[in-house]
Amino acid sequence: MAYVVIVCSGCRLARGAPEGAKTASCPSCGRRLRVQELRKYYSSESLDKIREAIGQLNARLKGGLDAYLEDLYGSVPDTPPRPGKPRNEEEREAAREEKASRDGGRRVPSNKLDRAIILCLMGRGPATREEILPLLPMKCTPGQLEKRLEALRRAGMLYEPKAGVFALVV
Repeated sequence: MAYVVIVCSGCRLARGAPEGAKTASCPSCGRRLRVQELRKYYSSESLDKIREAIGQLNARLKGGLDAYLEDLYGSVPDTPPRPGKPRNEEEREAAREEKASRDGGRRVPSNKLDRAIILCLMGRGPATREEILPLLPMKCTPGQLEKRLEALRRAGMLYEPKAGVFALVV
């Protein structure tokens, strides 16, 4: 049986669910979640891999992924080394933003487009790419917006309560 990792749209807690399930309840807030409508962050047949993915995603959503990985890999003997260095510029930028967020509290990113996206979401709440694009005070292509939304999501500043809908991590 395959399992997926989803995030509660209410309390932003990651949890696992059977892939074919219609609904699941959040263990934290009790909200009934429609599994098919939520973004699937990870899928696996192994419950151990699902548990690890849930832990990593919850740590990332709360801003402590590095501490979680250090604890995980430092406490278990004969584990593979931590994942390698970021491979491309976008991953390096997301890693810098995540580190700065951990070190100095939540900060506003230096990229003007990122700041504009965050301000749009602060003013209106969760929104799709199509809703964000006309609200931006500067011109950008849908491809640029997609890259910046993904970078902000990886940096832990945004999350997707539903597939294609973005909201700020509070």
